[in-house]
Amino acid sequence: MKHLTDLFHLLEVTRKQPQYGYALWGGDMRLGNLAEHHYLVTIIAWQLASAVNTKGAKIDIQKVLEFCLIHDLGELFGGDVGMLYARANPKAREYAKKFEAENHIYIGKFFGNQRRHFLELSEEILNADSDESRIAKIADYLEITHYKFFMEKFTQTDIDLVAKKLPNMIDGMKDILAKRELNKFVKEWQKSMSSSKSYRDTISKIIR
Repeated sequence: MKHLTDLFHLLEVTRKQPQYGYALWGGDMRLGNLAEHHYLVTIIAWQLASAVNTKGAKIDIQKVLEFCLIHDLGELFGGDVGMLYARANPKAREYAKKFEAENHIYIGKFFGNQRRHFLELSEEILNADSDESRIAKIADYLEITHYKFFMEKFTQTDIDLVAKKLPNMIDGMKDILAKRELNKFVKEWQKSMSSSKSYRDTISKIIR
């Protein structure tokens, strides 16, 4: 277990690694970091997976959480590409994924006898094919949208970008019940986000 101390030191870097894909927003925007993002994606995905399971779906929640906890760890040494830039320059996104995959190989050595498991998870989340990895990606998209809303850097375009991606993620799922419930949720989410004007007003209504 000696490797764990080194791993824990390494993971502290997530506190300082900014999500610089958000730099395109400009202004005085405070960039989020990987530690914050990983935590929020994990709790969102946990709740999504739990919700669909209460409706009869058979989602492996532990695997969902594992995906979320490491899904952007390959960006620890760089490689973040913002959604807008990725759409404008797909080649850059392709290279960023390769760079992230290479970083996974290096980071894997800090996981000791869990190295193979970590590499399998990291490869699967990059491709996002299983139901569990798709839920993790859905949570990823939701979190970045809510973050922009929280920071008052939010437009209808942000909803539209994510709203187009989510159905594609859901449609590829094998669990019929999970697919049905997530499609219902996305419609409700899109309607709610489209009618929300500001984070201040929204949170004030929620906590009254």
